[in-house]
Amino acid sequence: MRKAAGTLLGKTVAGAVRLRGRSGGQAMPGLVVETLVPGYLGAMLKQLAQGVVIITGTNGKTTTTKMVVEILRSRGLRVLTNPTGSNLTRGIISSISRQAKVFGVLPFDIAVFELDEAYARQFTDVVKPRFVLGLNASRDQLDRFGEVDTVARLIGETMLSATEDIVTNADDKRLSVIASGVTVPVTYFGVSPSLLRFFPRDDELVSVDGQETTLQAANVPLAVELISFHDDRATYKIGEQEFKARLQLTGQHNFQNAAAALALVELISANGSDPLADIAALEKVEPAFGRGQVYALRNGSQLQLNLVKNPASFRQGLASYVRPDTHVLIAINDRLADSRDMSWLWDVDFSVLAGLSSQVWTSGSRGVDMALRLQYDEVKTGRVEPDLDRALAQFAKLEGDKVVLASYTAMLHLHALLERKAAKL
Repeated sequence: MRKAAGTLLGKTVAGAVRLRGRSGGQAMPGLVVETLVPGYLGAMLKQLAQGVVIITGTNGKTTTTKMVVEILRSRGLRVLTNPTGSNLTRGIISSISRQAKVFGVLPFDIAVFELDEAYARQFTDVVKPRFVLGLNASRDQLDRFGEVDTVARLIGETMLSATEDIVTNADDKRLSVIASGVTVPVTYFGVSPSLLRFFPRDDELVSVDGQETTLQAANVPLAVELISFHDDRATYKIGEQEFKARLQLTGQHNFQNAAAALALVELISANGSDPLADIAALEKVEPAFGRGQVYALRNGSQLQLNLVKNPASFRQGLASYVRPDTHVLIAINDRLADSRDMSWLWDVDFSVLAGLSSQVWTSGSRGVDMALRLQYDEVKTGRVEPDLDRALAQFAKLEGDKVVLASYTAMLHLHALLERKAAKL
């Protein structure tokens, strides 16, 4: 009865949200169901024969989850997931009620969910996952999490809830230390030592007395290792074999995320693993919601939309997407989901933008503050337009390819605009 009632309620609320024309609201049905139908989450997920998999960490959750889901689906598994990145318990309940049959039946074999670090405990108190993938720990939303050790502790608590296996990043000292003290098996992914400079850990984003602070990576065997990459091609070592891949996903950080995904899916296999088939499925994965999506504009140029939310992700975004002739729009909001405390922007090195032959614009509720921050790295701002709609409309008219680096709520707003109007801009 609980399953049927919660599912019907969730579908009804979702329909009402759509009728009101709201572009967001993915979590609203889940919030209502969570409040009025206690126990719905656990009751629904008990139906899954192959249980639940959780992916958490500061950066890369949405894209890595999509990789894992697509690879598992290529194996013939029916996979339940939360594809929009709504990763609190209410967002997951929304996904469940939307994808369930009317009477509460879930037509799936396994669930793969990304979970917010701070809210994962609410989920794991109700549902114990078989596997947990801990991607990384870095500073994120200081007013919500505090410093990086708090973030690592929250991710670690989720990792410790795994009943069968933990997968984590050997190059993240905080997470590998947590994993070293557990009783369940631990599987590690990582990158070749020669590539570590491309994937700075949080402590390497700051310096003490002019010296970079470095935490040594764990010296453990790697189930999957990224050993090289160039443009859209990467080479992975899985076991003792090397495999080449050509990804549709952009950004060097996604080569590392792919190593994590491959390590996890190697564990989730009833009939043995097939790395070649998994690599083939990985090559077909397209960018996730607001994470590297490319839009064609009316003037023949392209615009790429990318989420940036903390020093590590911003540094990767600048390194991966900005070229000397690329126009850049930085859209920063300070709503609750973005973080009210924007001091993290001062931990990002924007000097790469100073030598561009193209334009750099800022927008969002903190567009003026962003322009001020850029001045300190001697970056000239071509235009400051706080209104996101006007900024996008004018930015789209520039000749040449463009990239947008946006905080979370700014990304959501711009994503909605681009989905409706990209061909008209």
